[in-house]
Formats: sequence, C-alpha cells, structure tokens
Amino acid sequence: MICQNCGSEIGQSGICPACGSDVRLLNMARNASLRQYNKGVTAAKEGDYSGAIEALNRCILFDKRNAVARNLLGIAYYQVGMPGNALEQWIISSSIQAENNPAAGYINALQRHARTLEKQDDAVVMYHKALELFQSGSEDLAVIQLKKAVDFSPNFVTAHNLLAAYYLSRKEKSKARFHINKALRVDKANPKALEYLAILTSGGSEKESKSKTGYDESAARKDFSRIIRPELVTFVLGVVVTAILTFFLALPAVTEMQESTIRDLEQQVATLTEENENGTSKFALEYQELEAENEQLKTENEAYRQSEANREQAGKLQLAQAYAVSDQQAEAAKLLHDLDVEKFSEEDQALIAQLKEQTYTFAAAEYYESGNGKFSAGDTAGAEADLLLALEYGQKEDFMDNVLYLLGQIYEEKGDYAQAKEYYGRVVNEFAGSDVFSQAEERMNAILSL
Repeated sequence: MICQNCGSEIGQSGICPACGSDVRLLNMARNASLRQYNKGVTAAKEGDYSGAIEALNRCILFDKRNAVARNLLGIAYYQVGMPGNALEQWIISSSIQAENNPAAGYINALQRHARTLEKQDDAVVMYHKALELFQSGSEDLAVIQLKKAVDFSPNFVTAHNLLAAYYLSRKEKSKARFHINKALRVDKANPKALEYLAILTSGGSEKESKSKTGYDESAARKDFSRIIRPELVTFVLGVVVTAILTFFLALPAVTEMQESTIRDLEQQVATLTEENENGTSKFALEYQELEAENEQLKTENEAYRQSEANREQAGKLQLAQAYAVSDQQAEAAKLLHDLDVEKFSEEDQALIAQLKEQTYTFAAAEYYESGNGKFSAGDTAGAEADLLLALEYGQKEDFMDNVLYLLGQIYEEKGDYAQAKEYYGRVVNEFAGSDVFSQAEERMNAILSL
C-alpha cells in the first residue's frame, strides 16, 4: 500500500515508516476525499464552479496526492477566470503523476495561447489596483480598473461580483444586474452573485426590503467598504499568476534559441566562404565543420518541431476529452476538428471517432442556433460564418435542412446564385419532408429562370 501522505510504501504494520501516518486514518481521509470529489464532479457538471472549487479543495485537503481531483479543480478555476490557480493545480498534478496525465495537455494548451494568459494576468493586476483605489477612496478610478479587468478576462467572476457590489451600494440596479448576470452565466451558483441577486430582486419598499432580506440600502456603502478589506488580504492571485506565467511563457523560447543558433552559424559560414574564396584556405576545414554542424542542427530542430507538433496534437485530444466530460461539447468539437487523425494510433483514432460522434451534433446545433439568431437580427455576415460551421459539423440532424435553406437565402442576397442554387438543391434532393422544401424549390426555380 502507498502512503497517501508522503508516497512511501506501507508495510503490514499499517504505519508508514517514512512519515509515521496511520493507515486507518489514511483510509478515513481517502473516503472523505472521495465524497468531496463526487460533490465537486456533480457541481462542475451543473456549472456550479464555486461549489466545485470548494468541494475539490476539501478533497485535496484530505488527499493531497489526488491528481484527478487537482485536474478538475484546475478546470473549475480556469472557467471562472483564474488561470494562475488552474496552472498551479495542473503543475502539482503533473508532479504527482508524470505519465498519462491530461494535466500536461491542459498546460500545453494554455501555453499555446500566451497572449490570452497575459491578458488574464493583466486583469488580475487591474483587480488588485482597483482594491487599493477603493481602499484609498478613489472609487471612480477603481471602477475603471475593474471594467478593464472584465474586458480583458470576461469570465473573471470575482471582478464582476465586486462591480455588482459597488453598483448596489450606489443603487444603480441595472448596472448591478448586468454584472450579476455575467457572473452567474459563468458560475451558475456563485454564492456572492446569488446574494446580490436576492438583494436586487427582493422588491417592495426600503423597509420591506430590509425586513425580508436583512439588507438596508441606506447602509449599503458601509457594507461595500467591508467587502474591500478582506479582499485585500485574501485575494493573492497576482503573485501566483505572474510567477507561473513567467515560467510557462518562457518555454517557447527553446525553439527560438535553436533557430538563433542556426542563424549565427549560417552567418559564420557566409563569412568563412568569403574568406576561402579570397584565398584564405586555412579556414576551409573549419568551414566544412561548421556547415556540417549547421545541417545537423537543422535536422535536430526539424525533429524537435515534429515532436512538439505531435505533443500538441496529443494535448488537444486530452483537452477535448476534458471538455467532453465537463459538458462543453462544442469546445471539444472544435479541438477534435483540428486534429490530424493520421498521426494517432488506431486506438486513439477510435477514441477520436467516438468523441466526434458525441460532440459534433452539439457543436452543429450551437452554431445553427447562433446563426439563425444573427440572421433574424440582420447580421448576415455573422450568420453565414456560424451556419457554415454548423454545416461542417452536422450530418443529418433535424435542423440541417434549415441550415441549408438559410445559407441559400444569404448567398442569393449576395448575388452568388450558383452557390444559392446548390444549397436550395440540397434541401430539395436530401430533405423531401422538410418544412422548407416548397420554399427552397420555389427559390431554386426562380434562380433557374433568371
């Protein structure tokens, strides 16, 4: 048996020889950890990321070596705009379980979006600055910092909550509602957002509001100032994010260093070539050696690039699996769509096919709903982009005839009658029982008569 506390082997005595832990207590801790993990999984699936974070933190408190729980905790943190905390959990998870750990894929995926991470890090810095400005009484400047923070990181729930609290204290209810809705759209059961929503929707007079909710709007500004003080102490993401991102954003420099070496060597080769042509033959041997070293480095760099490309593909597959598990089917479908299936083993190819079958229908439906809404609103360019994606992900779903018909209308409006006729023709030829069959046939015939 492996000690959950230090990872050492436990003998029949039931006591860890390395740290002295009792196996009975460890089993009790494991059971408690498992219960909290199950709560975390349930909360994450329901979109309650605050609940998931709370439960999973308790889970790893009982079992700090639970890599699976740390991976899910990282996903939950990332969903609410806290990538620094997410990276911290995935790094710890990778150190616990080096092999076959999807945390490596999550880390690689974040590394490939360095600019996004920089913006999220900037958002955290702006949040801290806003807290300091609130503390010093510069509320207008603080609000500007918070607005920039949520522009940089739209899922930054903590910043949305602070803006909601500020606007409640100012009795600006419509603005407070906007940020409450933003927070709840990301984290469906966020306690602070729900508390502010209850205050906002309590209704009635000021006296009734106080009796029903315990919240007196005349004391709101005092309540708001109390919110700021603990935030200055407890919200310390900035340091963590900066340290972790500095480390991860430095990794891509490995390839750049090799390419810089190649450029330097090529320059040396050019210089030596010129000297040799001028009769300075003592450099001929050195020239040949440098040329050979240059070619070897090019070969090694190409091999490195290929290896990185393979790792990137594997990371996308792992991240797609995680998205599928957390009911983010459309996000999973986008990653799966970009995979080079030929680079995977037969087993992974079967997994990719299974995941595509599971997720593509969701992605097609999401793009169709978005495209239909944009078309109705007059945004034909946005509708076209979404509907083409729906067509790419979809097969024979109920709504594909509508996708084709809407695309036909868009292209007809653009004057591309050949493409419009093709889409209308597909409705007529492939969806005989469609509710838009007659309209598609009529429009197609009208184009043919032009």
